[in-house]
Amino acid sequence: MFDTSKVGQSFPPFHIEVERCKIQELALAIGDENPIYTSREAAQAAGYRDIPLFPTAPTIFNFWGNAQLNEQLRSTGLEIERILHGEEEYEYLALIYPGDKLTGTTTIASGKSRRGKDGSGMDIVTLETRYSNQDQQEVLVARTMVIVRIQAS
Repeated sequence: MFDTSKVGQSFPPFHIEVERCKIQELALAIGDENPIYTSREAAQAAGYRDIPLFPTAPTIFNFWGNAQLNEQLRSTGLEIERILHGEEEYEYLALIYPGDKLTGTTTIASGKSRRGKDGSGMDIVTLETRYSNQDQQEVLVARTMVIVRIQAS
């Protein structure tokens, strides 16, 4: 069962620089043909100062910037091998562009356990990562809900 005393625990900050080619690669990989994600000129014509961050790019920030996340989660007692992705939510507070240097701090925002009659169950944990840029301006809040499957004992 999830240890609810872990709610509010934050992990050390991590850093990531937003790269133009990664924004372009993501747009190409998912088949989004909107030229604002692949052409600076098209982005500027649309009113941006540069190619804006692709809306779902923060999903991969943990892979790029926070290579320690799995071990951090394991340190709270979560069995990371049993994690299923639940959902993602992003709250953009400012535009993010190539060259921005972001600092993210992940906190366990909530957690609860559910049990079935057969003893199986799940822990449902929400992580919140707050990002600020090189100017210490908060630019993004990312929320990730994970489900940890628990086998009947």
